[in-house]
Amino acid sequence: MHFKSSIAALMVVCAGVLVVAQGKVATPEELDKTMKALGQANQAAGKAITSGDFAEGTKQLAIVKKALDDSREFWIMHKKDDAVSANKETVAKLEEVQKMLTAPKPDGTAIMAAMKQSVGPACRMCHEKYRVRDAENNWVLKPGSIGG
Repeated sequence: MHFKSSIAALMVVCAGVLVVAQGKVATPEELDKTMKALGQANQAAGKAITSGDFAEGTKQLAIVKKALDDSREFWIMHKKDDAVSANKETVAKLEEVQKMLTAPKPDGTAIMAAMKQSVGPACRMCHEKYRVRDAENNWVLKPGSIGG
């Protein structure tokens, strides 16, 4: 029984490593998948920070940052300098929030306010131009926004 539990745990860890190791985003499908994972991690970070679980909030924001870093290549490949700039600005704002989380006594209310007032608008810059809601209310790449 212990062996089966160990194998199951190893499979979960390997699956997590595979998702993280996928790296740079090259296709619209990869962008959508990466952005959906980013959204889930961002929501989890908000819940964790609001509840005072700053370690979990830090972990989730690291996932958000990696997704942003990985997605930047997509915008570079499609020569969308404004999206690259928005991506970099969002990362910079996110890094400010991450620093707040590492303070000796993090203030969850201030951290959430910073996320809402600085990270959120930075994300919106790109969403307003390049993303749209589909029939199921999910964010997707706006048709025709990258040419081709």
